[in-house]
Amino acid sequence: MPGLEDELGDVVKKARSGLGLSMADLAAQSGVTERDIQGVEVYTAHPGAAEVRRLAQALGLRPDQLWELAEDSWSAPDVPWEIGATFTVDCLTNDYPEHCYVVTAPSGECLIVDPGDEAERVLQTATRDGRRPVAILITHRHQDHTGAVVPVQGASGAPVYVQASDVEGVAGVPAAAVRPVDGDTDVIAGPFQVQVLHTPGHTPGSATFVLRAGNATAAFCGDTVFAGSAGNARHSYKALLHSLRQKLAALPPQTVLYPGHGPATTLANELARNPFL
Repeated sequence: MPGLEDELGDVVKKARSGLGLSMADLAAQSGVTERDIQGVEVYTAHPGAAEVRRLAQALGLRPDQLWELAEDSWSAPDVPWEIGATFTVDCLTNDYPEHCYVVTAPSGECLIVDPGDEAERVLQTATRDGRRPVAILITHRHQDHTGAVVPVQGASGAPVYVQASDVEGVAGVPAAAVRPVDGDTDVIAGPFQVQVLHTPGHTPGSATFVLRAGNATAAFCGDTVFAGSAGNARHSYKALLHSLRQKLAALPPQTVLYPGHGPATTLANELARNPFL
């Protein structure tokens, strides 16, 4: 299992930056010195529980959960690599490292989620044993998630689904193969009925793709949420928190979350332990 994507310093910096606070602002609000905050963000300072809880309160984060992350005792649960008894999930991690997922139905038809690199490897997995890609799903426009989309689409012929506000991420894909979606919707591709949740914040068009089979639910969430953390709010911190706390948190607790970086986790685990939720 890969290590967590973020440490204490990453979470503090993401929340501070998202709120538009300088280190001096956060020091004034938390009572933690500016020097110590800087040390936290560059991993050279190891604050105690009282300091961490003051930082959490000033940043609007959950104090117990932030302290657990600070203690370096946080780990993600083991998750299934299938969705119910219906779909299997392959995770291809490249050198970035970023995760591309291939979700396969019993018929052999499959979805490719976020082909960021290593097009040949992605295609080998998506066509192995007679598999046939029926759609490429893009969670957001950043290069580490879309770097291989042009060759993968060209070789597979599969249509590419992406939020309209992030369509620049699939530049180079023939226009006839691009299926822009707008907001929350459903996509039907072969045997897959995919619920598309618009979860902006990291980018304007960040999306989460939800699949259900029997009593099982899986969500491919890109950089909206990580095990123990969340993506950078490059577009809007307010929107990111809404995406986390209103949209993703409304999914069934047993939902397995497959993020773009770091280990997979479950919504129940994040609701209990993620400082942002």
